[in-house]
Amino acid sequence: MRKRNVRGICAFLCTILLGCLIPAGEVQAQRALDVARERGYQLEERYQPVGSIITEINTGQILWQENAQKQWPPASMTKLMTILLAYEEIKAGNLELESTAEVNERYTDIAGRYALSNNKMQPGASYTVAELMDLIIVPSSAAATYMLADMVESDPDRFVERMNQKAQELGMVNTKYFNCVGVTNNLLVSQPLDGDNITTPEDYAMLCTYLIKTYPDILNHTKYPQITVKEGTPYEEHFTSYQISLEGAKYGLEGTDGLKTGSSDTAGFNYSSTAKRGDTRLVEIVMGVSDWSDQTGEELRHLVGNAIMEQAFERFEYKKVLSKGVHTIDGKKVEISKDLWDCVPKGKEAPLTIKDGKVLVDLEREYLPGFQAPAVSCKQVAAVEKNEQKGLPLFLKVLLVLDAVFVILVGARISYVAYRKKQRRKRREAQRRRRARRIRELEEK
Repeated sequence: MRKRNVRGICAFLCTILLGCLIPAGEVQAQRALDVARERGYQLEERYQPVGSIITEINTGQILWQENAQKQWPPASMTKLMTILLAYEEIKAGNLELESTAEVNERYTDIAGRYALSNNKMQPGASYTVAELMDLIIVPSSAAATYMLADMVESDPDRFVERMNQKAQELGMVNTKYFNCVGVTNNLLVSQPLDGDNITTPEDYAMLCTYLIKTYPDILNHTKYPQITVKEGTPYEEHFTSYQISLEGAKYGLEGTDGLKTGSSDTAGFNYSSTAKRGDTRLVEIVMGVSDWSDQTGEELRHLVGNAIMEQAFERFEYKKVLSKGVHTIDGKKVEISKDLWDCVPKGKEAPLTIKDGKVLVDLEREYLPGFQAPAVSCKQVAAVEKNEQKGLPLFLKVLLVLDAVFVILVGARISYVAYRKKQRRKRREAQRRRRARRIRELEEK
């Protein structure tokens, strides 16, 4: 019994010591499941994710990661890339949110496949791009995904090529797509039998970050726990989102307004999420919770994800760390022309430094590929003041000139007065001499 107590005390002290040794800007090494358990969720070991990551959207700073480079099937999270390519077409002027597509036999056939998530596609119905996005996000409709993909690119093989091209453009180097819906290809007609989309938590954090920052309209399709499509028509349908971390949903987390879930027999249960509190927006990817045979994983994945997301919000915030103006940094007086914003630990003063002519927060941190610590350009003010000290300021120089002119004028006036006095003395002396001479002349006569 004593040995157990000693071991327990030692473990406790080691935990405290390790916590003290971890720098403020670093991501702590801890399992997602352990965080969830610490927050009161009694979850079994099978609910530990295969991999997870949380990032801050503006800086790309990694606030949490666990096996973030682990390759894993994204399942229906694949459909986010289909939506992204649709937004790219809208940006290029080739599509509009109100552009429509009609349901044909191919789409009704896909909608009727039990192995695929779907809605009831009926002949005669038509859907706008915006409605298809709703159907892709909420009920995860495979038929809607194919309809939207066909609006972007009519050749299915070419569309998958474009998916992979866009992934490479975004730096998703560990991602490969075989289809646009996220199931294994053996469930699809005219597809190779060995294909299963693959990605990593880090790659999907990059995708979601780009999607939200570039096309924030996506949040108008991801933020509702329940939706109604084709309301008031014979094709009206109601759906409840599988993303139950949304505000108002079963396990709603404050500020959560997206994105999408994904599950399959090869992936288990995944989900992507984003939440905003104040100026801080975080992106989260959780992959590989439990397995397909355990359908409780569909809900319990959100308890694990909520736990690490809440921890990230408690520890970090995106805020203005330095206002534009003149500041003393690293012993130098510098001026910055715009505010410096960064994601920093809460409750601690952010240390600043100057590097390569820029001011930035001096913390060791990790970022998504393509991101780095925010920095603002600065110029040294002390050097300017030093040059000014070699001579007097302009207004003092003007005063000195005026003083000099005044002195000269006064001096000139004094000299003039003295000169006039001297002249008067000379005239009086001359007059005195003339009178004396006349007197002598008169006396001599």
